[in-house]
Amino acid sequence: MHAQSVKNSQTVSITSKLSHIYQAHSYRIAVFSRFLAAILGGYTFTAVFTSLLSITLPLKKSDAVLLSVSLTILIYSCVFIWVFAVKSLIRIWITILLTTAGLALLLSVLKGWL
Repeated sequence: MHAQSVKNSQTVSITSKLSHIYQAHSYRIAVFSRFLAAILGGYTFTAVFTSLLSITLPLKKSDAVLLSVSLTILIYSCVFIWVFAVKSLIRIWITILLTTAGLALLLSVLKGWL
């Protein structure tokens, strides 16, 4: 009887330790995923948005490119801040992926690639 209670307490102890380790790592993975979304997703979104903006602005080509590249810093900063302001990690990834894909599709259509 005593051996079984010791075994049960060891199992509970191991389970609580594993649970604690999982919670610590899941938080780290969530933060790492936010950084990936902010850095890589923000960069991709900003690049596609800047390309689309440079073709759609009704200015000379050189002025449109200059203005859109100047706005890049503002856009990238806003995306970076937005990623850490939203609670849902899934919503962040879905929003970044869908808007980037939509802008890339629109860019492809306007440039005649599709």
